[in-house]
Amino acid sequence: MAASNDMSALEKGRRLQDRYVIEGEIGQGGFATVYIARDEIIDRPVAIKVLTVSQFGSEDEDVERALKRFLREARLAARISHPSVIDIYDFGLLDDSDSPFIIMEYLEGHNLYEEIQRNGPLAPAWLLPNYCDLLDGLGEAHLDNIVHKDLKPGNIFLNKPGTRREVWKLVDFGIAHVDSPTNARLTKTGFLSGTPQYLPPEYIQKQEVSPQMDVYQMGLCLVEALCGKPAVPDRKPFKAAMRHVQGDLDIPQVLRNSALAPVLDRALNPDPNKRYATGIEFADALAEVDVHSVPIFGQQKKKRHATAKWAAIQKPPK
Repeated sequence: MAASNDMSALEKGRRLQDRYVIEGEIGQGGFATVYIARDEIIDRPVAIKVLTVSQFGSEDEDVERALKRFLREARLAARISHPSVIDIYDFGLLDDSDSPFIIMEYLEGHNLYEEIQRNGPLAPAWLLPNYCDLLDGLGEAHLDNIVHKDLKPGNIFLNKPGTRREVWKLVDFGIAHVDSPTNARLTKTGFLSGTPQYLPPEYIQKQEVSPQMDVYQMGLCLVEALCGKPAVPDRKPFKAAMRHVQGDLDIPQVLRNSALAPVLDRALNPDPNKRYATGIEFADALAEVDVHSVPIFGQQKKKRHATAKWAAIQKPPK
């Protein structure tokens, strides 16, 4: 593992909580570094995400506020128990740097964004049943008054893809909006935390946060997974924001005319009060859609066809 100048870097062999031994670095970005470690008590691999405290703000007050928010929301996220939501085992602050960390389930595979980049649009027979599971897990969080706030293909993980143990999981509950490197100042009232391409109109305009915010973002991710490209292609924050506010989403007409159209129309309604109230309501509606009635975009690789068949057999629409 390459050496890091960050005070929060964890060296191989370091022990946390007197049970987790660092084995190496998995990856890093501007706001966090992820390590693989072994839980010596249970003898299993875990992932440890360490956030870079210096990125929380330039003032001591900003850092303290962010740390308190992190601990509060990590505690809430750890309460979620669902097969389609990553398990959080522990969290805390490093003794030598006060950098916050989360100890969580170790996943093997890649995220939905990477899947789309590698293989193009996903087959509906594979996507929709798995997506219903994700929405069901999201709904469990909503029932506990927990909102993710930064749902995007990068925060949907395909664990053990292509195997019979494949399961899709939502990741970064409670911390996605804290360590997102795409924070952008879009209004005079303050910072909007999240990824501009996936922010709903009510959050852009009024900073309103509700389960319907997650519903909107999952609707966008569903379109992107089916079509192979985002419904809001603009990466510049202001342009992306205007697309959401104006309801200017790139959704192919063939999809707008399909059996999936009523579900997408409700999930992506500009008025949050007209969307599905929770992920569970969204899941129930999506489960009623015949996967064979949804148009297929692009060409799926042979191995993905096989996986789609397995998914369709094991997880038929409810």
